[in-house]
Amino acid sequence: MTRSGSTQDRPSAADQEEIWESPDQAAHTSASGDEPPAQRGSGGSSPAWAQSLTSTSAVPGPAGFYFADVPNRIIAYIIDLIVLAVAGMIISLVIGGIFGGLTTPQSLDSAGGDLNMGAFLVVAIAQLAISFAYFGYCWVALRATAGMKMLGLQIGDESDGHSITWNQALIRWLILGIPSILGTFAVFVPSVLGMVLTIIGVIWLLVLLYTIAQSPTKQGLHDRYARTILVKAGRRAA
Repeated sequence: MTRSGSTQDRPSAADQEEIWESPDQAAHTSASGDEPPAQRGSGGSSPAWAQSLTSTSAVPGPAGFYFADVPNRIIAYIIDLIVLAVAGMIISLVIGGIFGGLTTPQSLDSAGGDLNMGAFLVVAIAQLAISFAYFGYCWVALRATAGMKMLGLQIGDESDGHSITWNQALIRWLILGIPSILGTFAVFVPSVLGMVLTIIGVIWLLVLLYTIAQSPTKQGLHDRYARTILVKAGRRAA
């Protein structure tokens, strides 16, 4: 996105639709035909969306928005995990059934069957693929997952507020999903090592939450490396 204020250097209509835009800004744009504040550049060194901040909070975000804090992120993530859990149950029933079930039939001398490692591995890989497809598509194409939409959150590139790329989505998903990945594959290793992997996953999650809380822009490690930023719709922009 260019920072020049001239007409010929302004982003195209297609690009403008990808920049931060609250419902109030969208209504103002359609009524007056003016470009919303988040889309203007003033030639300064800061991002274009930061040129006309209207938030009065201690940590302001783009015009009409606030940086998304830890509680909002946690609630949104829990909602998304519920959505993925439902999808995972369906995948487990379908794929697990194709491969003979996730557990082998129980024997006469055991209370339960053994884990069908082949079926479980296929299901685990399928669930991880669905997780990336869900988060990646929502972040890149919709700018928000189901949980984020319920809380008024949006994700964008940290430099200009445009929609993020699939490369950014992959980096963010990998770093954010380390606890889930470790927990999923902990079952394939001895119990002690599996417990260690689970503990590492929990510690990593706490590290991400800590880095979000300590960042002035509420960017955790996953946001910093992916160069993404989350905002929450605030009061009406001036």
